[in-house]
Amino acid sequence: MSLQLVTGGSGLLGRAVVKRLLDEGIKVRVYDIKEPLEEFCRKVEFHQGDIRDSEKVVRACEGCEVIYHLAANMPQARLSEQGFWEMNVGGTLNALEGALRYGARRFVFASTIEIYGIHTEFPVLEESEKRFTGIYSRNKWECEQRLLDAREKHKIEVVFLRMPMIFGPGFWHEKSMLMMFRLIHYGLPVPVPGFPKALWACVSSEDAAEAFFLAGRVKEADGEAFNIQAEITGTYLEVLKEVIRLAGSGSRAVVIPGWLVERAINLVERYDLISTPPELVRFAMFGGDYSISKAKRILGFKPKHSSAQAIYSAYQWLYPKG
Repeated sequence: MSLQLVTGGSGLLGRAVVKRLLDEGIKVRVYDIKEPLEEFCRKVEFHQGDIRDSEKVVRACEGCEVIYHLAANMPQARLSEQGFWEMNVGGTLNALEGALRYGARRFVFASTIEIYGIHTEFPVLEESEKRFTGIYSRNKWECEQRLLDAREKHKIEVVFLRMPMIFGPGFWHEKSMLMMFRLIHYGLPVPVPGFPKALWACVSSEDAAEAFFLAGRVKEADGEAFNIQAEITGTYLEVLKEVIRLAGSGSRAVVIPGWLVERAINLVERYDLISTPPELVRFAMFGGDYSISKAKRILGFKPKHSSAQAIYSAYQWLYPKG
């Protein structure tokens, strides 16, 4: 039985990937600063450490056939440019060093759709122009290029999964979404940006985990990047209404005129009012839709959850019924 490593295996996406691998009977090692969920403690081998600790990260790669590298700091961490680089690029290079030293077959990397930046024509394809949204997206793009270089020089297999916001059990990092969930829970009005054509792209942690599982085993995936999102999406208003319905809430969606949202974004940018970086707020307001045709064709990826169902899975974890 092969051993496979999941860095960041205690996080929202990590716990779903770990569960998917365990369900398949795969031996799993987790590397994370936090201990894994109690349900996994006796089922996985756990190495505790910071992704910036090269010695510990390299040691965690010993004997592993596949490395699933998920550990990173999200834009909401509000680190310095150097701080982000050390976590996101430096951490990836540490895992890559371990993979190369111990002869891992494949390195599957958690990337982001944020590398595309703002587009107005959809769906966005893997080869679409990279316009970026800020430091985080540029970090992820640099990692992709470093890994492709390693593939060329050292013949290690690499796969990139570019994802939008992931929802599921363990969701906690985006305060604006947590506020939305709170309003829905208490049946209060929920504001939604008045951009009628802006699509809400996201993915459930369960569907993302399935994509990682497939990316670790499908031979033809080597050297490729794949967009991973829910197949069924909708505008912000459509998705929000469906989330409210699924929650059985008495909330109603209140559309905020686009011009007012634009003015609010300008204030956020000027005065740094929220934890989410302003450039990411603007990116989110334009929405997006990212083609998963390539992932379906090569990986056999078949997402089970719509955007609304993905978001509801996070809501349900925070506010379980009964």
